[in-house]
Formats: sequence, C-alpha cells, structure tokens
Amino acid sequence: MNWDNQLSHIISAADGSVAKIRERLAMPGRLSREREDVYPVRDLSHASALELPVHLSGAVQWNDLAAVQAQLHNQRQTIESLTQNLRSVERERDAQQRQIQTLQEEVRRLRERLEDREKERERKQDIEEDKLPSVAIKLEQWKREVGRELSTLRGHIDRVTSLGNREESFSSKLCREEVEQLRREVDLLKSKLMRHEEDMYQQQSEARETMRQCERSCKTLETVSDAYHTNGFELSRIISQYQHTQQDVRDLRFLVSGLKDEVRSLILRDRFDTPAEMPRKSNALEAAVAVEMSPRRQLLSDSDDELSPTPSLGDVSSDDLDASWLGESAPKLRSQARMAHSSLSGSDLSNTVSGPGRNNGERDGKVRGDSDSSPDLSLCDL
Repeated sequence: MNWDNQLSHIISAADGSVAKIRERLAMPGRLSREREDVYPVRDLSHASALELPVHLSGAVQWNDLAAVQAQLHNQRQTIESLTQNLRSVERERDAQQRQIQTLQEEVRRLRERLEDREKERERKQDIEEDKLPSVAIKLEQWKREVGRELSTLRGHIDRVTSLGNREESFSSKLCREEVEQLRREVDLLKSKLMRHEEDMYQQQSEARETMRQCERSCKTLETVSDAYHTNGFELSRIISQYQHTQQDVRDLRFLVSGLKDEVRSLILRDRFDTPAEMPRKSNALEAAVAVEMSPRRQLLSDSDDELSPTPSLGDVSSDDLDASWLGESAPKLRSQARMAHSSLSGSDLSNTVSGPGRNNGERDGKVRGDSDSSPDLSLCDL
C-alpha cells in the first residue's frame, strides 16, 4: 500500500534525523567543523568567539532535541489518525463495491428468470397454436358426424312415413324409440361441443394471462434497470467523495509543513527575548497561529460539509495541532528562554572584568553561534 510505504519512509527519516542530532551532540568538535563547511563565506576573524562553553551549547541542543522529539511524536499521532481515516474510507469503498456486485448478480439472475419465462411463454404459445387447429378439425368432424346421423334419422323417418299404417302399431314404437335415442345422442353431442368451446375459451384466457404476466415481468425488468442506474450514480458520487478526501489529506500535509516552518522560525526568534516578554510573545504566537488557521479550518469544514456529513480529516488534524502541539510548545519556549537568559546574564557578569571589547566580541560570537546552530534543525534533517 502506498500510504503505508510513505508513512514508514517518513518515520524512518525522522528516526535518522534524531540519530544524526544525537551524533552531533556527542561530538562537538565535529559539529564545529561541519558548521565551518556549511558556511565557508563567513569572516574567520571571529573564530575564537564562535567556541561557546560546552555546557551551554549542550543544554540548548538537548532542549532543541526534546522539542524535536515532541514535534515528531505529534506528527506521528497525526499521521496515524490520517491512516486510520484513510483505511476507514477504503473499507467503505470495498463495502460499496461488494454491494454493487451483489446488485449486479441479482440483475443477472432476474434477467435469466425473465429469459426462462419468455422461453416458456413461447413454448406454450407454440403448443396452443398446435392445439387450435386440432380442435377446429375435431369440431368439423363432429359436425359431419352429426350431419350424417341427422340424415340417417331423416331417412328413417321418411321410411316410417312411407310404410303407412300397415306397420303403424309396431313400427311407430320403434320409430319413437329411435327418435328418443337420436335425441339423446344429439344432446350428448351438443354437450360435448359446449365443453370443447369452454376449453377453447379457457385456453384463450390463459394466453391473455400469460401476456399480462409478460408485461409485468417487463415492468419489473425496467425497475431493476433503473435501480442499477441509480446504484451506478451512487458509486460515482462515492468515488468523487474519495477524491475530495485525498485532496483534504494533501492540503492538511501542506498546512502542517507550513506550521512547522512558522513555529521553528518563532522558536529561533524567541531565543533572544527576555523571560518577561515570553508570556506576551507566546500569547501573540498562539493568537497569530489561531488567526492564520481559522480561515483554513473554515474552508476545510465548508468543503467537508458539502461533501459528506461525517467530520473531515482536515478538521480533526487542525484541532489536534491547535490544542495539543501549541499547548505543549509554549512551556518549552518559556524554559528555553529562561535558560538562555540565565546563561547570557552569567556570561555578562564574567566578561565585565575583561573589558568592553571582549564582551562585544563574545556577544557577536553568541549571536553567530545561535545562528549557526539553527541549520542543524532544518527541514532536510526531518
């Protein structure tokens, strides 16, 4: 994963910078030589004044090391919170993808069902079309049979009437019985014909019902396709939210780097102030940082409110920086200024005996030594 690789790279670089600072603190001679190599254009007439007491530079550098470690700890916490938020976003994206896959599978199953139903409907229609001619043929056959039977009955009636009264006593009975039998047969044929007609009407109603079912299935297919389109739009919206979240993370990194540079410059500037001015300076520093971060925080919150109802990464990280990091840096700035003031007052008392020239030279050396020690904590080391 790219984010894990970048985080491990940042942490390893921070550990390397801390190790470099410790090595420089352990070897003051090597540190002075590296300072001369870094700034070769400076005047070498004050080389003797650049050599500060070991205990003073060591104390200042240990305080700087503690400040750097606290800053690295805060940065690590911020990076961990960012990674957790990013992983949660990725989990949500995976869940959405799984949901979309399930919906696609349901759509595919519905399409298969509709195809099966259409095939069954076509098969039934073919069967009905095959049955309809057979029913018509049977009806024609029954009509012919009824016609033949009626013709035979008429012939019998004509023969009976032609015989006359000779056989009236016996033949009349037979004719009546035959007529009754023929009537019963005709009634039976009519009932059969009615049943066949009812079956044909029932088959036609079943065909109409299958057509209505086909129309309903087409409507369900249209609703499923509409749901699929809405899910596609939802997926595009989630992808856009993920891209905006990545942009917020990049803006947050840029903001954190700018705050680090500003706080370092303020720390180096406050080293030359007196302890009486430190509370006012720290309050001014906190007010300036709060004023500078308020529009950025407002912009991040507005963008996050437009994107999603969940809290943004920029809001969480900026609030953590305002509350914890500046709150921890203010007492450290006061302690550093107090120690610097005590060391400067002791050196002034000891140097009043040697004369104003030496005092001025040592002050220049202190200023240059502090300015020379500032590149040790540059952004390249971090």
